[in-house]
Amino acid sequence: MGTLRSRRQIFVCVCGLVLAVVFAMSIADSFRFDPDSSIDATFISRANRAATAGLKVSISALGAEESRRAFGAPLAKYGIQPVWLSVDNDTDESFTYLPIATDRDYYSPYEVSYRTHGLFSIAANRERDAFFLAKQIPIVAPPHTKISGFVFGQLDAGEKYAQVWLSSPSRLEKFAFALDVPGPAFLGEKVDRKDLYPDQPLVDLDLPGLRAALEKAPCCTSNANASKLGDPVNLVVVESEKGLLTSFVERGWHLTQKLDIASSIETARAFLFRDAFETSPVSPLYLFGRREDLALQKARSTINERIHLRLWLSPETFSGRRVWMGGISRDIGVELTDKVWNLTTHKIGPDVDFDRGYLLQDLLMSGFVERFGFVQGVGAAPMSAPRANLTDDPYFTDGLRLVIFLSPRARTLAELDVLPWEKPPSLSDEGH
Repeated sequence: MGTLRSRRQIFVCVCGLVLAVVFAMSIADSFRFDPDSSIDATFISRANRAATAGLKVSISALGAEESRRAFGAPLAKYGIQPVWLSVDNDTDESFTYLPIATDRDYYSPYEVSYRTHGLFSIAANRERDAFFLAKQIPIVAPPHTKISGFVFGQLDAGEKYAQVWLSSPSRLEKFAFALDVPGPAFLGEKVDRKDLYPDQPLVDLDLPGLRAALEKAPCCTSNANASKLGDPVNLVVVESEKGLLTSFVERGWHLTQKLDIASSIETARAFLFRDAFETSPVSPLYLFGRREDLALQKARSTINERIHLRLWLSPETFSGRRVWMGGISRDIGVELTDKVWNLTTHKIGPDVDFDRGYLLQDLLMSGFVERFGFVQGVGAAPMSAPRANLTDDPYFTDGLRLVIFLSPRARTLAELDVLPWEKPPSLSDEGH
């Protein structure tokens, strides 16, 4: 009991120190406004580019440190991400840029500036207002001109999905980009099958072979030494020729930071201030003898709640496409525990099939799904006899795995192929 009390006291002291440092830094920043234009060359040089019929588009999403330097304020702290855009119009028509296609919740320059205002710095606040307004991209590109500037969008980390729509009286041009976002180390940035399975020959499966392999795969994750089972492996994603992340990022999923000192400090800060932390680390779970290769999450209004999934790259492929296995669950709060070093952990919602159904709906809304189905493999655990994960949270399930095949292009629901495999006991619960 004494050891537990001592660890709690240390945790409280660390949280208090973080609070004091954050407060001191916020006071100091209120008197300082020093944007640095020398950083511009960095994000402009790595911009994604596309062109069609007299139009050239360049676009780049700024990382947290880049935006802090370029705008003299920690915009990422406020959930804001500047996206730099350049449009070269070499046609005889005037084109209108529609920023809502780039980010449906984009901010106005004054809104962004006001979030960075200091309490005691009236002159610096006026300078901020003028600066952010001047940085906004014009929405009209006259004939034979070039426009450039920023859209202030919602924060994404690791990768950002963005569209650029340009409209003229005679046509509408649409461009889509998956933008790399520099920043901290994230899970899943460099996952190579050759590194994970160096001595295992590649086996490429057809559809019946894939189903059989998935039904034989482990039911659940485990701890490091595989002595105790964890969350169910209720999700399989077959990536498209364009990869895995685009459809998730388009629907607001965020990459997850690796667990280190920096991410731990940010986790403590978010916990103290009841903020969201869109890329907060996940506790390690194990499958195929290793911890997760990739983790994605959708944060709620505070760090206490989120929907998250962990994925492991499978040793097999399907028609040359990589196959990811893992699990999805929903954090519904924080609870005390003596099973982890910081004495707190997230509590998952017990109905993991609900979360499986949520993900299916979410990816269908993106349009980047070509087919889906369900296979056996998890093993049923009814509400009357639930199983428990590594922190002893109960969960129940019908025992099926959702298998989603991603598409490289957007599809309508009429084009969707539903595989005649297993059928969940209650389709209404799955949201079909």
